[in-house]
Amino acid sequence: MIFGIICKEDNIGALNLAGRVREWIRARGYDCLVEDHLGSHMGVNHATPPWEKADLLIVIGGDGTILRAIWMSAGRQTPILGVHMGYLGFLTEVTEDEVYAALDAVLAGKFVQEERAMFESTLIREGQTITSQHVLNDVVINKGALARIIDIEVWTDSTFITCYRADGLIVSTPTGSTAYNLATGGPIVHPQVDAIVLTPICPHVLSNRSIVLPDSQEVIIVIKSGKRSDNIYLTLDGQRGFPLVAEDRLIVKRGNFKANILRFPQRDYFEILRTKLGWQER
Repeated sequence: MIFGIICKEDNIGALNLAGRVREWIRARGYDCLVEDHLGSHMGVNHATPPWEKADLLIVIGGDGTILRAIWMSAGRQTPILGVHMGYLGFLTEVTEDEVYAALDAVLAGKFVQEERAMFESTLIREGQTITSQHVLNDVVINKGALARIIDIEVWTDSTFITCYRADGLIVSTPTGSTAYNLATGGPIVHPQVDAIVLTPICPHVLSNRSIVLPDSQEVIIVIKSGKRSDNIYLTLDGQRGFPLVAEDRLIVKRGNFKANILRFPQRDYFEILRTKLGWQER
């Protein structure tokens, strides 16, 4: 079995833990790939590793680090074990204190692989494809600090839904429903529900609310305002961004890839919600 470690670069605690985890793995006779910055931190050979050889990725950081790991392994659907070192992580499964017990459980086969749906997002401008990428959390259209309210037309398949006048729009997967979508008042959707969530950001019409659609449908978004000098952006999973202009079309649909997140039977989704959102507090 070959392990790979992906680590939050600017967190000294995460870097140090990653070093200890690497030694734990090597002491048991397994190979372990590390990122360049982690290799530099540990003073070991850090030539860019062949990530496609990894059987499991151990991701030490927060949800942003897991999203980066998924982008790095896109298409291979490598199983991911998230170790929480951030502030509010919903994708990370174990804490620093639990990491070695979790790895023992992995080696013993006492885990489940939970598949998370991903969306394919395609940006089209004047008939040309600008980018087409998979996302695990969300596709976000928003304006810069000085941009005006955006007019965003939304269709599903051949059916017109509405034209939002808002600061932006979030198209969220069920996994991403606890991310930016939740912060803007959108619903929490269980990750095993097959859905697309549309949530406007600060809509001009107060009756505009989140809409939950079946992910068998295709969402077509048309930017109806915005010149090249305006600050309107498309952000994919918070990892990559593209400027938008009027008449740009964005097509979002269920993707061909899924993310494989390792879970352990003793911890369920609602325990994570109770812990992260403080539901048990009075």
